[in-house]
Amino acid sequence: MKFVKLLTAAHVAGVLRHPHEGVLHVEDGEAERLLHDQVAEDVTDDFTAKENREAPVETGSEPDGSDAEPPANPHQAEVETDAPASTEKPARRKPAGDKE
Repeated sequence: MKFVKLLTAAHVAGVLRHPHEGVLHVEDGEAERLLHDQVAEDVTDDFTAKENREAPVETGSEPDGSDAEPPANPHQAEVETDAPASTEKPARRKPAGDKE
């Protein structure tokens, strides 16, 4: 198992991941592929053996997403935005010029 830091967006275990998501713990084969494609750097030396044993490993989730929990840093498209309270246009006001 290795810890890698993405340099650009890449598919990791079948899921598109982004650099802002932080360091990923991946299988050796997946790490070698990412390093060979030059989309990640190996940061395994920055972690202890205990952290290597205890950290969850990135694996592909089920297609229905049933075993997936929301990521700590969700993608921008997954974040709900504050929608306006009403979709109606505001009433038009008369110009302030004439006061007859």
